[in-house]
Amino acid sequence: RRMVGWRSIGYIRLTEFNAHAADQMERAILALTAEGVEGFVLDLRGNPGGLLLSSIDIGRMWLQHGPIVRTVYRDGTAESLSANRTALTQLPLTVLVDRRSASSSEILAGALQDNRRATVVGTPTFGKALVQTLHGLADGSGLTVTVAHYFTPNGTDISRKGITPDVVAELNERQRSELFTNPSRLGTDTDPQFVRATEVLEQTIIARQSHQGPRQLGQVQPTEP
Repeated sequence: RRMVGWRSIGYIRLTEFNAHAADQMERAILALTAEGVEGFVLDLRGNPGGLLLSSIDIGRMWLQHGPIVRTVYRDGTAESLSANRTALTQLPLTVLVDRRSASSSEILAGALQDNRRATVVGTPTFGKALVQTLHGLADGSGLTVTVAHYFTPNGTDISRKGITPDVVAELNERQRSELFTNPSRLGTDTDPQFVRATEVLEQTIIARQSHQGPRQLGQVQPTEP
């Protein structure tokens, strides 16, 4: 939890979509919500991706409904995965990304952005979200073949474009070096991208409170089946 001015903000940094990521994310969301945070910053900077199903499970923790990702195969067939009314919170959310955010990070950020669930802050992402298979050759080498592409809900081919932030926030090389060689500074007032993310989050909190009232912000509204 971070205190930004007089607001309590939940800061969650995810470095990899591994087999434990979804459980860790669920615990973090619930614990921070219980502490009374008014919004979240989800930090995916430097996250190279990992398990697709992990990103889907985590997406469903933030999204109550709506598409998450569409997979289009070489033969033209497609498969879509969506939220399933299992969101843990509707509190305002800002997502931090950079050029090292890739694969599952891009799938999650794209889903939250396209569904207008979060504002994405940072720099354009890496642009790599492919389904690939490795074929062994007789000489012992291997050939990687792309068999499918991942698309965001609005149709962006992640591997061609990556995710473009809603709000661009750059770091110069000195700032980047200082931050990522001293990880304890990430998510603090010495982290310029985090500071920008909290400014954007503050705007979202104020806008939602003016429309909904502060007592309703964290509640997940039931939907008709």
